[in-house]
Amino acid sequence: GSLVSNDLVEATELEGNAEVNKITVKNKSDNYLVLHDGEIIVGAKQNRTIDKSIILNSNELKNVDVLCVEKGRWNYTSSEFSQHNTKLSPEIRYSKESTNQQNKQNAVWHEIDNIYHNSDQFSQSSDFCEFKEENNEVFLNTIKSKIFNNQYNGLFVKGPQVCFLEIFYDANIYEDQITKSIKSFLINKNKKNYQKVNIEDYLKILKNSEWNKEFTNSAGQPFVINDKVKGRLIFLKGQLVHLILYFHNKLNFGDTYD
Repeated sequence: GSLVSNDLVEATELEGNAEVNKITVKNKSDNYLVLHDGEIIVGAKQNRTIDKSIILNSNELKNVDVLCVEKGRWNYTSSEFSQHNTKLSPEIRYSKESTNQQNKQNAVWHEIDNIYHNSDQFSQSSDFCEFKEENNEVFLNTIKSKIFNNQYNGLFVKGPQVCFLEIFYDANIYEDQITKSIKSFLINKNKKNYQKVNIEDYLKILKNSEWNKEFTNSAGQPFVINDKVKGRLIFLKGQLVHLILYFHNKLNFGDTYD
């Protein structure tokens, strides 16, 4: 976050024939740069989201996998991208992880269309960033006061279709990332649907899960899981930088795991 605000990150369309699902990112700092899955950047030829968490070395220039979150525009609004203050909703992030690489982009567009359709809103370019939330600041601040204190760097959320567990490197990054996520957590909220959750069940799945190395040429080491649960985690020098694990609500604990 701080690198972006200090102009130490530059994100642009690929040179020449710009491509929907890649952008060029330059880390102009002497630190590592972490781009988190679901973060949204706006501008250039269309608004995008980071497809997979990735780490860039200091002063590294890299083409990064992204997905478009605004299908109706392909013209420059600015030469560079800038960081947006929201993240993709967990349901959309889950649906892109539940399909293959070829279908990811269509899955994201389809989910964004559904969000607009279900809320009777409209966006000229089907832009996720234009979606208007009805939540008031008091409500949002109440949620923040419950989930942000220095004890935590991870969060478990039970949504209508998907539960997920997300863990970050430290409490500051957690707060920055989850602040961007809060509004999108609430897009499909059903206030009557609060059920008691036994988080131990989910932690047990995490503890017993087997992850596969995902080969990549980035500074960090990513692993993926694509079983009854979906997820991705990335390490740097033996430290966990980011973990996201999705559980579909059809998951039956008794049948699936002993």
